[in-house]
Amino acid sequence: MFCLEFGFQSCRNYVVQFVFEIEDPWATVDILDQLEGDYGDLSMQKYSSNVVEKCLKYAGEESQSCIIHELINNRRLDQIMQDPYGNYVIQAALNHSKGSLHAALVEAIRPHVPVLRTSPYGKKVLSSNGLKK
Repeated sequence: MFCLEFGFQSCRNYVVQFVFEIEDPWATVDILDQLEGDYGDLSMQKYSSNVVEKCLKYAGEESQSCIIHELINNRRLDQIMQDPYGNYVIQAALNHSKGSLHAALVEAIRPHVPVLRTSPYGKKVLSSNGLKK
């Protein structure tokens, strides 16, 4: 019934988020492997952006690094940061990254600062606590 009310796509996303929250390492790794290569596109969709945020929260350090590198290297990073959903993913990446990975993410954001200042969602990225680390 839940899936019929909210649509199949949103239902699948809730199931994936639930799997992360029960902290099953095998299932988490399997999900992360299946999403690899799609994190940028998923970041700009209403329900799947929540899944990417959960991936960043529950993934191990190595998987977090892969996700963040995929975002950094995405040719549409500027669009992700200005997207109504994608900006939250970038904020999550800033909050969950550390050390050289965090520095690399900040450096990838830096060239886009002028445009981000003019975008309502870009401003959220710039005001993120993670950017001020």
